[in-house]
Amino acid sequence: MRPSKALLIIIGALFAGSLVVAGFRLWLPNPNAQNFTVVWWALFTAFCLAIIIDGLDTRCKSAVQVVRRVSANISLGVRNRVRLQVTNDAPYTVRFTITDSYPAQVRVRHLPRAVELPPNGEATVSYELYPTARGNATFGRAQLRIKSRWRLWEFRQESGEGETVRIFPNFTAIKYFQDLRHEQQLSQLGVHRRQRRGEGSDFRQLREYREGDPLRQVDWKASSRHNRLISREYQDERDQEIVFLLDCGRRMRAKDGELSHFEHALNALLLMSYIALRQGDSVGIMTYAGERRWLPPVKGPSAINALLNRVYDVHSSTETSDTRQAAEQLIGQHRKRSLVILLTNVTIDDRDDLMESTGLLRSNHLVMVASLREEHIDNTVNTPVTSFDSALAYSGAMQLLEQRRRLLKSLQLKDLHIVDTLARNLHINLVNKYWELKRGGLI
Repeated sequence: MRPSKALLIIIGALFAGSLVVAGFRLWLPNPNAQNFTVVWWALFTAFCLAIIIDGLDTRCKSAVQVVRRVSANISLGVRNRVRLQVTNDAPYTVRFTITDSYPAQVRVRHLPRAVELPPNGEATVSYELYPTARGNATFGRAQLRIKSRWRLWEFRQESGEGETVRIFPNFTAIKYFQDLRHEQQLSQLGVHRRQRRGEGSDFRQLREYREGDPLRQVDWKASSRHNRLISREYQDERDQEIVFLLDCGRRMRAKDGELSHFEHALNALLLMSYIALRQGDSVGIMTYAGERRWLPPVKGPSAINALLNRVYDVHSSTETSDTRQAAEQLIGQHRKRSLVILLTNVTIDDRDDLMESTGLLRSNHLVMVASLREEHIDNTVNTPVTSFDSALAYSGAMQLLEQRRRLLKSLQLKDLHIVDTLARNLHINLVNKYWELKRGGLI
């Protein structure tokens, strides 16, 4: 409990009035001054009693109840709305200031808020919440500063219940694509499907021949029975398995803009998983260099939720990535032939480790290496050289890019599939490569 501003003003006024009364007694010693003094001290006593009575009336502390309304799953980097439902059980108006005990990994707007509730009334206080890190986020109880009935005191009160919510990677793109037709999804992503309809791997149906169909698709037996040309239509081969090998090491902590390479890789992983699951494929994930997690390939409508629940609180670490060890663990966990996608940041220092690890994986699986390139290196190369320092920066950037190019080329000569891209373009290039392999009958 603490005095309100109004009470402090009243106390100041009483002190000033006491000085004035004392002055009257000294300079005007007459019966009128004495009467004025008696009236003043009566008022002073009444004010003091009011202050004491108002401070002892603590019913307002328990009059306000708060219930928080927040989604159990919220997205990283997306503004979310939190609602505090407040009710007043007292038979008189209650005034208070409210704020929330929000998690450390979020930013908020529109808090604290001043509220005035009528007798037995209710109101909704809402504020914006902007998550800045994934994982479990814990809310405490709402904090209130409740004014006493006569507004002379303020009581500190906690109300409501604490709760934990999960901050997921930004999956709003997945929600958006769920509302589009399949071809619209691909065009929105910038994905190019080069193969014509009906040229997949799995037989789908027989249909009437159309101009432009290749002769190898003509079913001659069916054509002779119907006395017209009949073509076989195929669809992409289904029931294939994709396993992501996600590097959580220190190199993935590099940032381009607000997001780290790890966040870009995780978002691209989830979006590609959604597309692959829509194609009937199974998707699994293994993380390494930090917290180790393993989810065997899953499929079906609920598989994307299983992936989200498995990786939403995984973060990059300061550990050095040991890709060979991760490859050995993956082979021990999963031997069925799959498309293994290694998401990492390739440097020349990783040459021996990458050669050994990808060689191990290639013995059982089809391997793709998706390497994230630092944007500032490309910017340095594309910036005109105007000074000696910029010339040095240009030379260093060109040397790094050339070393990376040679390393990726040597991996490609080992029958590995390579995606070398800026972090912000990873999702597009990754999905394009997936379609290239799928349409080529490699998966």
